[in-house]
Amino acid sequence: MNAEARPLIGITADFESPTGTQPRFFLKEPYIRYVASSGATPVILPFLDSTDTETWSFLDGLVLSGSGPDIPPERYGRVRTFWNNTLMNEGRLELEMSLLSLFEAARKPVLGICGGFQMMNVFRGGTLIEDLDGSGFPSINHREGDHSIQFLDPVPGLPSNVPPVNSFHHQGIDTIGRKLVPFARSHDNVIEGIWDPELPFFVGVQWHPERQTSHPLSKALMEQFLKVARTRR
Repeated sequence: MNAEARPLIGITADFESPTGTQPRFFLKEPYIRYVASSGATPVILPFLDSTDTETWSFLDGLVLSGSGPDIPPERYGRVRTFWNNTLMNEGRLELEMSLLSLFEAARKPVLGICGGFQMMNVFRGGTLIEDLDGSGFPSINHREGDHSIQFLDPVPGLPSNVPPVNSFHHQGIDTIGRKLVPFARSHDNVIEGIWDPELPFFVGVQWHPERQTSHPLSKALMEQFLKVARTRR
């Protein structure tokens, strides 16, 4: 790729099949704007049975978007006990697992957002808390609103003294996946950020930086992500 070309960044699509209408792949606009406004070209990635994951090897980086549906608990060795939710389509799950393998092996940058953060942990053998409210775990509202975070370890290029981040999730990380290090948590000890220090950029965050583009962490995350993406062409 030409050194002056914009990095090509894949973003995984969401999926829904409402009763009585055509199934559809979709992606919320803030993901596109977050990547495009930072100097990269976004590429929406649907899951298709006919598409080999290697098809996407031309991409310079990967963003795992958030998802309303949850990862099936059997994927991380648990029996389902929470039923007030929808589970992720198997096709999307398989695509994201395959993409993580592809980008990890190529040492290309990966940024996981909300459900994508949880997917990275499950990919590495970690587990999730099915429902934070039902677990009695949190003391703050993680489903909606903002809350402060505490940095546990420094991550190169990321500021640690930052304003509150947004929160739109009902699940959380339970056990940490292999080689992943938690770098941030909320004040009720819910893990908010993970990374693999052995890779150039393999970072997941529980909040939605694409919805807080003026936040210093949102800017720094995309800057560091694209810095690595430009070296992987």
